[in-house]
Amino acid sequence: MEQFRGARMVGRTVVVEVGLTTYAAPLWEATRERLTQRLQAAFQGGDEGVEQVQVEISELARRGEPLGQIGLTAKSVIAVGSGKGGVGKSTVAVSLACGLHQAGCRVGLLDADVYGPSVPHLLGAKGQPMVVDKKLQPIDANGMPIMSMGFLTPPDEAVVWRGPMLHGAITQFLRDTAWGDLDYLIIDMPPGTGDIALTLSQLLPLTGAVVVCTPQDVALLDAVKAIAMFRKVNIP
Repeated sequence: MEQFRGARMVGRTVVVEVGLTTYAAPLWEATRERLTQRLQAAFQGGDEGVEQVQVEISELARRGEPLGQIGLTAKSVIAVGSGKGGVGKSTVAVSLACGLHQAGCRVGLLDADVYGPSVPHLLGAKGQPMVVDKKLQPIDANGMPIMSMGFLTPPDEAVVWRGPMLHGAITQFLRDTAWGDLDYLIIDMPPGTGDIALTLSQLLPLTGAVVVCTPQDVALLDAVKAIAMFRKVNIP
């Protein structure tokens, strides 16, 4: 097993080394305590001369497998969508990404809301992506790579595109951005049931989707439609 990295005796103490992925970072301490208790119980009353057990946990780095047609290297891809705008979708996407990042995960955030990109404003991120070795370099937001149409267009300029242009932009953001190896890629979707969900389902396997709505009946009706759309393109 890759997670078991070895064991050694230090005097009368058994030191066990365990590797855990960043997925489990919030649970490292609880895992350490459970392992220690079980190992101490196993050695209790034995003739090995063991008086104490010490469990050391370190990060186990696993390279993600390239996903779909574009070779994105991420272990999980989560879409955050909504049936209508103004319900807090982008706020939830940013909060989810920041929470995972603070938990020790490698997280990227893609603002796929081409018509109304708000991720740069929410994170206070500015700048224009550079191209290095034919790859767009994402903007760094406190150690988290993010990409948004908001970095490529003036804030007062509207994006007036048809479906094929949207498909091309999202494909380029996913395929031609130097995301690096990620544990999670969070995608802030545009509101509604347009082309973007279909494009994403064709480009790469999504781990799941989060649908955001407010308590009003009209917002809930639109959220149900968004859930139906994700199910139709096989996104759980």
